[in-house]
Amino acid sequence: MFSITCLFTALLALFGSVIAGPVHKRQGIETVTYLGSQGSILSGGAAAKGLVYTAGTVPSLNGTIVSGGIQNETAQVIRNIAVILAEAGTSWDYVLKTTVFLATMDDYSAMNEVYAAMLPDPKPARTAVEVGRLPGNFSVEIEAIAAIPE
Repeated sequence: MFSITCLFTALLALFGSVIAGPVHKRQGIETVTYLGSQGSILSGGAAAKGLVYTAGTVPSLNGTIVSGGIQNETAQVIRNIAVILAEAGTSWDYVLKTTVFLATMDDYSAMNEVYAAMLPDPKPARTAVEVGRLPGNFSVEIEAIAAIPE
């Protein structure tokens, strides 16, 4: 009985995979566009199906991390994301969600002042987390998800 059950299960699995066949892209689905080719931005993003997803964007200007602390860094990250969004045909006005990564939550208030002043109302949904250490000599990294207006 055991061997018949195993044989039946194997045949059923084989038959199911043959019927399912290969998965092909459906016609009319938007291709993914990779962003971040304009300017000296260390990370970009991708756009598909009317949305833009930016990678964690760092406070880089011409390939160098800006100086001046968390407020200058936050402002530069917001400007860098704006460049990526513009490349995708959208802007901060259409950002739905951001995630802010902070090296220390002690910088939250100073980051929030700049964030509140630079982003349009209504503000996007936001998550802010302390990550302890970012992969460079900077204090903040932000990622965003935005709609592409029709």
